[in-house]
Amino acid sequence: MDRKHMVAQRARDYFGERFDDVIHMIRQDRQEMRGWQEPAHVRAVARRLVREAGTAQESETTEVMLADLEFGRTAGEPERGQQREALGLLLEAGVQGLEKISGNRAQEMSCEEMLGVECTLLLYGRPAVQINQGRLASPPPLWNLLEDQREDIEMAQRAVGRIELLGHPEYAWAGTGFLVSENCLLTTRRTAELFVEQQNNAWQFRPGMSAWMNYRASYQRVASAGYRVRSVMGMHDRYDMALLEVEPPQQAADAPTPLAIAARPPERLEGRPAYLIGYPVRDDRRNEPECVTRIFRDVYNVKRVQPGMLRGALSFREVQLLRHDCGPLGQNAGGCLVDLETHQVLGLHLAGRYLEPATAVPLWTLREDPLLRRAGVTFAEITAQDMETVTNQLERLARSRYWGEVQQTIGVLYQRAFGRPDDR
Repeated sequence: MDRKHMVAQRARDYFGERFDDVIHMIRQDRQEMRGWQEPAHVRAVARRLVREAGTAQESETTEVMLADLEFGRTAGEPERGQQREALGLLLEAGVQGLEKISGNRAQEMSCEEMLGVECTLLLYGRPAVQINQGRLASPPPLWNLLEDQREDIEMAQRAVGRIELLGHPEYAWAGTGFLVSENCLLTTRRTAELFVEQQNNAWQFRPGMSAWMNYRASYQRVASAGYRVRSVMGMHDRYDMALLEVEPPQQAADAPTPLAIAARPPERLEGRPAYLIGYPVRDDRRNEPECVTRIFRDVYNVKRVQPGMLRGALSFREVQLLRHDCGPLGQNAGGCLVDLETHQVLGLHLAGRYLEPATAVPLWTLREDPLLRRAGVTFAEITAQDMETVTNQLERLARSRYWGEVQQTIGVLYQRAFGRPDDR
């Protein structure tokens, strides 16, 4: 499959029958770019984070490499007007390319049009929406479903963080992980092996190294990460999976909340909406560096929500994998793949390539796994309809005068049903 055919096929997969709608959206956004700023959803994906005013302890810095010359000066941030115009030219070329794909003339696309189509795929079809200060940035109109589910997504992202390293000779952080119980962190084995090693049939920290869990959205110094990784609960013998013991979250309104893991597969594994939460990193070995750099301006290592679709499953003997297209930007090993309907975790993201389906461990297949059972990982039994019913009942009971007497009992039942504490 040549490059043009691959890009055209991805456009058909991502946009389906909505080519005309997408073209109209892009043209409208391009017109807005001629004004004083980018549309909110484009700015959320493409522009670098703005440091918020605050105390030195609260400030967050983003690891940002210098942008490509086409987007501005080599010394510092490109002028915003230049950014908007450069991105606008890509969108214009993308519209022309989409029109040719829609008319079955994909082979007539020029190089500029093909790059423009890739830009539209990443900005509209599979965006990487930033999380800033616990809030989800504006999603593109094609993904208004994210806006409808904003509250649940923002709650889920609290449990996802970066594993920061202290004492490692090369890396400041190892990868992404997420809470699956009050003190259990799930990540990939290759992430954990950056700072732990096996000695005498036991996993121990490498000499002089320690690890901390940082749930904040942007890059932050290790000293303020807050939650220490205490030990290794276990490494899975078949899957690229590690369970780490971490300090439990502090009691606060915005504290990390353990995620609920789906106890059974979704109704369909092909075309079901899902989203990936993690910290994408640039990897020139596996991604397409030119278009990714030009579109995202080297904004990596920050927490993002990447929506997409499930793409079926595949098996290798006793190993089963879940395929999805939620992660076209960077490598995101250790991120959690979440069902957009139930907001239960479907899988542990393993690897992926730019504009190609990625793979994840389907966690519902490990419901009876001894390692997860020993770690006390809770699986959510409840369906989406049952969840709505129980939530409504809890809200009515919370307004009654009996709430104080039964709150503890309800918390236990909620934990068993949803796989997470009742903090609503």
